[in-house]
Amino acid sequence: MKRIIPYVFFAALMYLTACNSLEYSPNQITDNNSPRDLNNKNIERLLATPGDDTIRVVLCGDSQRQYSDSEDLVKTVNAMKGVDFVILNGDISDFGLLQEMEWINRIFSKLTVPYIGVLGNHDMEARGQRVFEKMFGKPDYSFVYQGVKFVCHNTNSRQVNFNGSLPDTAWLSTQFKPEAGVNAYVAVAHVPPIGSDFDSLLFDKYVRTINHSPNTLAALYAHTHSRALYYPMDEPIPYLVTNAIENREFELIEIVNGKLSFRTIDY
Repeated sequence: MKRIIPYVFFAALMYLTACNSLEYSPNQITDNNSPRDLNNKNIERLLATPGDDTIRVVLCGDSQRQYSDSEDLVKTVNAMKGVDFVILNGDISDFGLLQEMEWINRIFSKLTVPYIGVLGNHDMEARGQRVFEKMFGKPDYSFVYQGVKFVCHNTNSRQVNFNGSLPDTAWLSTQFKPEAGVNAYVAVAHVPPIGSDFDSLLFDKYVRTINHSPNTLAALYAHTHSRALYYPMDEPIPYLVTNAIENREFELIEIVNGKLSFRTIDY
């Protein structure tokens, strides 16, 4: 019995010292190696980088389980000149798991430019929203780059059973008000307002909030796994939906002198 005790003690010690590297559950929301607050860090990096007279943004989305295609997208963007930042517009994961978001971040962290993440409906599965908030930050946030305010927000209405809370139109109305230093606005969200996953009761208020603000240039989405372009309420503001990463397309958004244009890039 006396000989067994040291071995038991040693095994217990090894278990305790290894605990920090163990994954206790597939539904855990963070671990010691998880990145934190990525959006704020990447926005700070973006704002610290001198720009030119053209804002160039890569709009992509639905990276869920598409690791090799995501790697090819990163290589394609890194070979392009003049890109300021990348928007990964939701469904970063498929099952809302920490490991999925960590895998995608490892790929997108190889970009030579900053990237920001938007919360998608699949990212809200299980405990995914808490994972996203730990790793990326709040689902509703905004930042101003070279006079353009990008308003990123949660439109995943089905995930809350269309209870009227998503999108948060009250918060959005504060974001699209006139503001010193802001010359134009761009809305960014995962689920477009056209379709069954958006709360139809909020459609009118949502579109009016975006369209009737001073100088909104566009609204940018993903989710449908196909490219689409809408002009809700027959107004001239484009609602652009990017293709899924698995279909090997993304949109290149350019803003010059307050004018926005876009084109599809195959890779």
